[in-house]
Amino acid sequence: METERPSNLHDSLHLFTYKENWTSRDGRTVTLRSITSKDKGIEKELIDELSIQSSYYRFFYVIKEATEEFVNQLCDIDYNKQIAIIAEYNSYGKKRNVGVVRLLIDPSLQTGEFAILVADNFQNNGLGTEFMEILIDLGRERGLKSMYATVLADNNRMLTLAKKFGFDIGENSYGEIKIARQL
Repeated sequence: METERPSNLHDSLHLFTYKENWTSRDGRTVTLRSITSKDKGIEKELIDELSIQSSYYRFFYVIKEATEEFVNQLCDIDYNKQIAIIAEYNSYGKKRNVGVVRLLIDPSLQTGEFAILVADNFQNNGLGTEFMEILIDLGRERGLKSMYATVLADNNRMLTLAKKFGFDIGENSYGEIKIARQL
């Protein structure tokens, strides 16, 4: 894993780098790396190709087609305030984004909210687990004390993953559950 912390806000879009290769349970190799503004096309494709259920579990509503503004927000990020790692897969010479993990760092610099998204055809192959390990490591590197997410109460895959990594599972409140973990 290569990581380099940005030295100031101006450089933060360009200096943070993360890159490693990872192999899924079924043998497919992906490159896990920092998202950049050049990834807008493959980020849009990932979102647009999600099943209704995967879109709903990630965004809490169904996105049929991601707008340019939405994709810009997801790809043009300030690495002092958030981290985003994508899983790039080369399929028959075409690059695809098959997953993304995000950590939004609270202004207090003590905690962060995270989200994990895995393309439907890459689910159940260990990518969510790998993303969670990366999240925890990067959160610790940033000096965070904790991390949390809000999960829909029927998102059993995410709740199972959270339990596996020792997250506290909150109460079901209006169909949503907050999960949290000390780092």
